[in-house]
Amino acid sequence: MPEKRNILYAVLDWGIGHATRSLPIIRKLAEDHNITVMSTGRSLNLLRSELPETEMIDHPDYSVRYTRKKWTMLPSLAMQLPRILLRIGEEHRYTERLVQEKKFDRIISDNRYGVYSEKVPSFLITHQLRFKLPGPLSPAEKLSEYFCRKKFRHFKRIFVPDEAQNPCLSGSLSHTRYAGKDPRIIYCGILADLKNDVEDIPSDLLFIISGPEPQRTIFENRILEQAENLDGTMIVVRGVTESREESVRGGMKIYSSVERDKLSAMIRGAKAVVSRPGYSTVMELTALRKKALFIPTPGQTEQEYLAEYYRSMNYFPSVPQHKMELFSDTALINSSEPPVLIPNRIGEIIDEIVS
Repeated sequence: MPEKRNILYAVLDWGIGHATRSLPIIRKLAEDHNITVMSTGRSLNLLRSELPETEMIDHPDYSVRYTRKKWTMLPSLAMQLPRILLRIGEEHRYTERLVQEKKFDRIISDNRYGVYSEKVPSFLITHQLRFKLPGPLSPAEKLSEYFCRKKFRHFKRIFVPDEAQNPCLSGSLSHTRYAGKDPRIIYCGILADLKNDVEDIPSDLLFIISGPEPQRTIFENRILEQAENLDGTMIVVRGVTESREESVRGGMKIYSSVERDKLSAMIRGAKAVVSRPGYSTVMELTALRKKALFIPTPGQTEQEYLAEYYRSMNYFPSVPQHKMELFSDTALINSSEPPVLIPNRIGEIIDEIVS
């Protein structure tokens, strides 16, 4: 048996998807090793509720700010880039101090590029080997590959939650020409935090609202307004992890947030799901073979790319948020079929990390 490790596990707070996909790895590691989790915001709230016995560190990440208008998103991100790079440098210096003070001997980072150490083996979890850019700027995606490769050099292994060959979920985000040439890149199957502790909770439609503000709230308001005109039983999960409030509005039962086992039961029991095409949500829906309609976050090029990719592959239909008309759009759901993908290979991940 490998020796007991003292592991720092860092999670990016960009929506809550990085936290949910990391949960099955953290739970498995915690069976035999000492785990300390570092995150912030709603991701940290979720991790605290799911892992009450685990030591937590609240340390800010990049705090990417979204805009209300899609066309202002790219200029806004460009203006934020210098601050993001400074934050990456700061979190690396902070990580090195933590390694010294708490004697960590392994580091795992879910998309926090500065959380690594020159002194101990460090591992990265990401499904982005390049960043998607809007049409006129798409040739510059090559530069984003260079940025990723430069950051990857600090990590012993890069775990990509997907399959190396088709069918795959991440498309060109994590299938690049250099990926097959870098032995550190390991495709580890889809990571989905699915639990069977709660009996299935049935509904005709399950709405999962998520993502950064202000777009999360805009999406929620459009869902609540339009869902009133739909028939059937509906559940809305607002994705506000600071609260556990419940309410009823017409034919909808509305939850501010729910525990992971209850959300799994809701997904299993739903005839169909309406949500963002956040990558972690997509992995969970695919693992459960659930039909869905995707509404990408305006200006979030990764989600817009994934939504178009899934539509072209006939995996999941999608519509832009500003064109969303649930009464007609939900009729598209049954015309597609999710891909069949292999679930995670967590055992292989754990062996690489602790050996």
